[in-house]
Amino acid sequence: MKDSIIIVGGGELTKPAYRIAQELGLYIIGIDQNYYAPALEYADLMVQASTKDIKLVLTEVSKIQGWNIKGVFTCGADVEVTVAAIAELLHLPGISLNVAHRCNNKHMMHKHLDKNRKTKKAKYALPFGLVELKKKIKSDFTFPCVIKPINNCGSRGITIIESESEIEDAYNSAVNASIRVPNINSDSIPVLVEEYLDGTKHTVEMITDGKEWKLLSIIDTHYLSKKYPCETGLNTTLLDEELQEEGFNFSVDIARQVGVCYGAHKVDVNIAEGGVIKLIELTARLSGGYHCQYVSPLAYGSNDIRAALKMAIGYPLSDILDDIKHRWNRGAAVRCVFPEPGYVSNILNIKKVKKLEGVKEVFVTCKMGDKVGPYLNSADRVCHIIADGETTEKAIKNAECGVSKTIIETRNN
Repeated sequence: MKDSIIIVGGGELTKPAYRIAQELGLYIIGIDQNYYAPALEYADLMVQASTKDIKLVLTEVSKIQGWNIKGVFTCGADVEVTVAAIAELLHLPGISLNVAHRCNNKHMMHKHLDKNRKTKKAKYALPFGLVELKKKIKSDFTFPCVIKPINNCGSRGITIIESESEIEDAYNSAVNASIRVPNINSDSIPVLVEEYLDGTKHTVEMITDGKEWKLLSIIDTHYLSKKYPCETGLNTTLLDEELQEEGFNFSVDIARQVGVCYGAHKVDVNIAEGGVIKLIELTARLSGGYHCQYVSPLAYGSNDIRAALKMAIGYPLSDILDDIKHRWNRGAAVRCVFPEPGYVSNILNIKKVKKLEGVKEVFVTCKMGDKVGPYLNSADRVCHIIADGETTEKAIKNAECGVSKTIIETRNN
């Protein structure tokens, strides 16, 4: 039996990892609740289980015999706790389960970093219930401020509020987006309230063996509205070299403090006027949003997923340097199409858009009859245009041209 790897998640964003694992000569054990998840066509063995149901996943994984499992991996899926739990069960390379929980739970991250008072991050509180939330905001925060669940991703349940009248709706949204919450009106459910960080948002993607950190890429992210942080897209960074270096050093320091000592991970940061950098969050996996999957390879000729897969099966950092090497320096961008809210009645021009200058991929995740909008978080997006160019500015222009030519018509009922 050849060496095998477990890949947690079978969605579109993990599909490149499945293909690359095949290229590495690995058998693939794919885990996803959806038997027809797109990446699973590349799996040699499928485990049908919710990637969030850690107990069930571990039970199913423990039944697998004779597959010579060498590692466990994910990218673009918020399942680092599941990955760490499997690694712990099977004694595979990875971060500890405690560190994975710390990265997955926003409150745990805050509490851990509070031990180091030098950490630059948002002021926060964890009130239980709506009444306590209102009191805490009135006494300790100013508007605008941010209300969010402690344990979800893709900006689900996050609202930036400007007044007291918005608190209740924002609270219900955060509670509803909290993982495994049976009753959205329960006063026992905590939500996180944070000060609003005004500035630009960026993702610093890195890989480490615990001794040395290597920068993979930095991207800029953009949002549809100030109230709901739904991303309109991302692109290779336009930050100057000095700020890029400061962002990388800041992110390495955060990773060390949190305890991420192995593999690929990303740090989201806010950069305010004057170059003040503060932490948004750290995630112990490669990114989503088609960042590591398409933007980095197009812009730099690197293969960060292959590098991370290799480390997941025990390769030393020195053996993945060729994979993360930047062979060229171009621009790449993702921009999203936002149809009018309603039911999809027509999808047009996709083949023509794919032939436009610089457009490399078009991902449409809605189909005829689907309800789309409102666009409250990044999971609500239904169409991504991926483009490259000689520069980042040109890549953005190419992606935005693709958006302008894409037609997704909707009807009210």
